[in-house]
Amino acid sequence: MHRIIEIAGDRHLETLGNCGGCYICPKSPAGLRLGPLVGYAGTYNGPDGKKQFVGDIYANFAMAEPYPKVRKFFAGGISVKLDAQIDLTKIDVFCGAPIGGYSLADALGSCNDIPSIKAEKKVVALATATSREKSKLVFARHGVESGLGYVIVEDVCNNFSTTEELIALICSGGGKVLAIACFLNRSLTVESFYCSTASSSHPIPVISLVREPINEWKQDDPAVAEDIAKGNVVLKPKDQWDRLMKATKVAG
Repeated sequence: MHRIIEIAGDRHLETLGNCGGCYICPKSPAGLRLGPLVGYAGTYNGPDGKKQFVGDIYANFAMAEPYPKVRKFFAGGISVKLDAQIDLTKIDVFCGAPIGGYSLADALGSCNDIPSIKAEKKVVALATATSREKSKLVFARHGVESGLGYVIVEDVCNNFSTTEELIALICSGGGKVLAIACFLNRSLTVESFYCSTASSSHPIPVISLVREPINEWKQDDPAVAEDIAKGNVVLKPKDQWDRLMKATKVAG
């Protein structure tokens, strides 16, 4: 029998947790971490090269993707917010950002009978011993139609670097970016609007089902340095998701 996911009303992170997709680092009454820190996609220049920011909370939207009922519920909630802020009838296309935005863009398209497309990452330089793989966004399977209104869809928004690249790509094809829709906006700086250098005519609405600023730290920050030194960190959370879930259960 397939798994039945409980929908927790408007407690959307709890619903994601019911899918097994929300990690909150357990802590002792004294504030000591009983589970690992997690690495985020954002990076900074450290003394010995690029370093990832780290934090205590990770929303793994991929864990909700297998469940049509959950995807539909999340898409329905975002649709209500989109309609209230920009009017659904003005949206011509939902555009999923790779790859976390794909399933949510499809769900939004299905809920509202609006086309959805996907941007893809194209590798332009392979990883070497001293550098990471480099890629750029392209439309390989789909294209942008001039004059149409697009809503960019992501699972989690934070530093908006992928978002900025996708805005530029859509605008270069003559499209108009009406809004950015996401399950979770965890940014510490971007609230309801994003100011893009590629679309400078107006701030772009950021419409999230969950708005929760989530702290992140450099690895030498006193708030996390001791745990980093002990190796109490998972820099690629999705690759070691079972370890994170086990830490939560053991602490609980």
